[in-house]
Amino acid sequence: MHSRSQTSDESNPLSLGTDLPMSIFTSVEPWNDERIGALALYCSDGRWGEAFDEFCHKCLHIPRYDRWAVPGGPAWLATPEGSPEFSRAARQQIDFLVQIHKVERIILITHFGCAAYGQRLQLPPEDCLKTQIDDIHRAAHTLRSWYADIRVEGYLAMRRSRMLSFHELAGIPAN
Repeated sequence: MHSRSQTSDESNPLSLGTDLPMSIFTSVEPWNDERIGALALYCSDGRWGEAFDEFCHKCLHIPRYDRWAVPGGPAWLATPEGSPEFSRAARQQIDFLVQIHKVERIILITHFGCAAYGQRLQLPPEDCLKTQIDDIHRAAHTLRSWYADIRVEGYLAMRRSRMLSFHELAGIPAN
């Protein structure tokens, strides 16, 4: 069932000025105009999403950060054996965020057991870790070549049973 919303009225902040279906949910999170200037690039595996948010919010102190979640995460910026289309697509998306959202800090996160690596390498999770860590370094190098003034950080998210932990990767100076 559709309900007609009120016509545009400056005094009514909920007035949308168009016909929309009845709202099915209203967030308790208030809108905040402030940009944080941080982007986290990580794998789209939804089982890790809440932990990635918790890590970024509580450990890195970046609330409301921009997210670019794709299968394999930072692997899109580290394609040594071809696939320049991944890097080109990533560059277009990240350029937009850097320019329009004023990104000054990029967080790269790879996680244990990433299916994108397992499929690509045809290896068990433990044997994919070296490539994942190498890819974080390559991705950081790529980002620094594109955006010299942006701070880049790399992390590995690990899982032992049901416990999740995050580890800063050595050799990735933040700029």
